[in-house]
Amino acid sequence: MKKLLLNNRINFLFLFVSFACLICVLGFDNISFQSIRWLHDGNESAIEQTAWYFFRNDIWRFPFGNNPNYGDEISTSIVFSDSIPILALFFKLFKSFLPENFQYFSLWYLICFYFQLFFSFKILKKFTNSIPYSLIGSIFFLLAPIFIFRVNWHASVSAQWLLLFTLYLVLTRKIDNSKFLWFFLIIFSSLILYNFTVIILAVYSLLRIFELKFNKKSFYHLVKDFFVLSILLLLTLYLVGYFEIRMGDTLALGFGYHKLNFLSILDPVNSVNNISWSWFLPDIKLSDGEELEGFNYLGLGQILMLLFAIVLFFIKKYQINLASIKNDRKIKTFFLVSLFLTFWALSNKISFGSHILLEIPLNKYIFAALSVSKATGRLFWIVNYFLVIVSIIIIFKCFEKKNSLLIITLFLLIQLSDISAGLKNRINFFNPVDNSVGVKDQIWNNLLTKYKTIKTTYPWSYPGIFYHFSFIMEKNNVKKTNLAPQARVNRKAAAESRYNLYNKFNKKKLQSDTLYVVASFNHLKHLKNLFEDENVAFFYRDNLWTMVMNEQILMNENDKDSFKKIKPKLLEINENKILHFGERDSYYGLGWSHNLGKEGIWSEGKISTLLFRIKKNYGDMKLEVSCSPYITKKNKVSEFDIYVNEVFKKNVKLKNKEEKIEILIDEKFIKNNEIKIDFSFKNSTSPYEVFESPDSRKLGILVKNIKIIQI
Repeated sequence: MKKLLLNNRINFLFLFVSFACLICVLGFDNISFQSIRWLHDGNESAIEQTAWYFFRNDIWRFPFGNNPNYGDEISTSIVFSDSIPILALFFKLFKSFLPENFQYFSLWYLICFYFQLFFSFKILKKFTNSIPYSLIGSIFFLLAPIFIFRVNWHASVSAQWLLLFTLYLVLTRKIDNSKFLWFFLIIFSSLILYNFTVIILAVYSLLRIFELKFNKKSFYHLVKDFFVLSILLLLTLYLVGYFEIRMGDTLALGFGYHKLNFLSILDPVNSVNNISWSWFLPDIKLSDGEELEGFNYLGLGQILMLLFAIVLFFIKKYQINLASIKNDRKIKTFFLVSLFLTFWALSNKISFGSHILLEIPLNKYIFAALSVSKATGRLFWIVNYFLVIVSIIIIFKCFEKKNSLLIITLFLLIQLSDISAGLKNRINFFNPVDNSVGVKDQIWNNLLTKYKTIKTTYPWSYPGIFYHFSFIMEKNNVKKTNLAPQARVNRKAAAESRYNLYNKFNKKKLQSDTLYVVASFNHLKHLKNLFEDENVAFFYRDNLWTMVMNEQILMNENDKDSFKKIKPKLLEINENKILHFGERDSYYGLGWSHNLGKEGIWSEGKISTLLFRIKKNYGDMKLEVSCSPYITKKNKVSEFDIYVNEVFKKNVKLKNKEEKIEILIDEKFIKNNEIKIDFSFKNSTSPYEVFESPDSRKLGILVKNIKIIQI
């Protein structure tokens, strides 16, 4: 036993330090496997835990990661919820033996703390052969801002030890002798987070290319190895459910936005909570995407250490000491790899602070390929760690052991003093548990004992609504939901689920086992128009509107009074109104979608509805609708029928870029001064169908503004 302790004293020390870090971040009460409330705190952890809850309580399916109850009609996989697929699959094997409330994320954070220390120590020990020096050096990585920042936000992204494992293979092993480890690491990383797989695969590919000897034998081995790796990786991706979405759905908005800035390593503030990670350095104004996914702050201690190492590197006095570094082929090769990753992280829009230095136009297919990793700022993480490693090694090589230890200890103290501004925000982050997040009214428990499916009226759901219900869904054993935020989704399935839902609404059909959460006030006004005279209950609790079949007896006076006050928005005569998607109180109901933040709203699906009221009956009127049809090579004409308060008015065919539609509104068809305009589309198509973009929304017309005129 004594021998075991002596041989593994470093590992036991790392385990102790990791456990101490875990308690500091989570609090002692939250490390229990049965403690789940802290995960439902309104952050990404709620998504990770809820997806695991539905996955664990479902039957085994094929592919094994299939998780259809989390998403309902938007069937997807556990891999797209950042729920650590390898742990989800492992613990599902033992679901019959697990307690009802079970989470593995506290264990996961312990693993991440441990391996963050372990691999950084192994790399430094290899180059310095000094245990004390390597121990001090490993603390830089344990407390790295890019790592600690993620420890309460993205559980899967906290696995940055995978990047340190990669650097361990790069810097300490010959690539020809470590193929098995590389294959294992690439495949294993795909069972945690595909972003890491992209980075590691890029590193491995570049290393193999740089090592390529231009002869037939070398080229044959390269092709053979990549063929084997591709088969193994694709098989793994298939088995865990990556292909539950289409290839085009892996592409995402973000390339050129969630990116690195030239000053990212000096900027201590990220845009998530606007908390500075530095007591000394000021905030550098970057774009939101660069401050979020581009966050790569080194810390003042590491910045000074890097500058010190660069100076040492060029001083003649230390050239002999640094000969082993300068002649190390692995280090020189990875400098080339780092350049490639840095340029990829910068994207085609290279910026310095708030200034764009260069924007390179890209072919749409190249842009699509690079968009597989939308958060390109993350690609620089491995370069960030590499620069720190090389700096620590250079200092060790230039001074005696005692002096080098004192120097990096000084830099570590500077680092701790600086980043303590951010660290103090992470200590006891989950303790005490934030019980303010989530719905509180007793009505939810009453309803969810009977209704075991929860749906939102805009699948795929707004994350804000999801955070209200994540804990209570798990608490009340809900069986299905489309309140399911995910990293990637089958866009076509999401769009079709909306169309199916709206088709049922327009036919005044609701599922008898489902609680519907109204996604927006504009939807609410339309739903009142459809179901006011039906046997449907509407509840207004915790500042949320929901509806369910029957149960009107449970509506209290506040529900009834609030419901009576719901009215379409007033449209004044001759008032020209510009429409914006997301505006709380507007003139659109169901069947509309965004225009990427710009003016106008896109009709989506078969039926799209405008809804408004007038101050009084002005007699016969007409509505002018300024719009643009979605014209493609497939559909050169946009055709639709128009109904006014359920009465057919006209058939319209549009083919010009800008059109103005006039809709006559007869006085006799106006009810209670309210007017409902339905557009029923005959040939809507999606950008995905015509290979314009991954967007699978079936678009008809872009309505920019409306105007009511008295005739």
